[in-house]
Amino acid sequence: MYPITTKTQLENLRPGDRIKYYGVQWQIKEYSTYDDSYGYETTEWLLKPQAGKEYYLLREIDPQNPESLVNWYLAEEISDPKIFEPESLNNLAIRFWHDMQGGKMPYPELQALGKRYYFESSTKGNYEGDEEETSRITWDYWDKDHQWNLAIEAWPDGKRHIYSTKIVKPEDFSHIERGAKKSFLESVIFQVLVASFMMACGILLMIFG
Repeated sequence: MYPITTKTQLENLRPGDRIKYYGVQWQIKEYSTYDDSYGYETTEWLLKPQAGKEYYLLREIDPQNPESLVNWYLAEEISDPKIFEPESLNNLAIRFWHDMQGGKMPYPELQALGKRYYFESSTKGNYEGDEEETSRITWDYWDKDHQWNLAIEAWPDGKRHIYSTKIVKPEDFSHIERGAKKSFLESVIFQVLVASFMMACGILLMIFG
């Protein structure tokens, strides 16, 4: 039986750490945070497997939904999205960035990945990663059962990202390995080896010097 992973353990994940999700090991490659002026927050970890697609683990705090204040999600970026309004054949994916940065009202309903999604919220706030701080606009859509999310992001540098996201639970994850602890152990071993080498050199100098 896998050891139960707590919310606190997930919150403390940082680049270099490893974790298992349904038996597959993932390495934490990036860590970032996002917040807006209304108290909405997300923490994001980029999960990279030995082979295959990368995913994002997300921790969301949404003050507008106090009944489920903290939520956890697993998100996959859609590389070549086809997103339409109902009864339309026009792919909106190529227009989203201009619509969002131009202040256009979100589309009330979208169709993508064989599902219909309904607009829930729009946020604009500060994003802080390992090397930079910037802003982004996000439109969030949910399916009818509120199990799958479609997130559309517009960044000020002209980039647009779209993610398909599902709800997960902290206990779905297990076997956390801390990269920092491993690095510390390796550092200690290295220091011991250097000290031993220097001591050996000193003894040789005393004998043959």
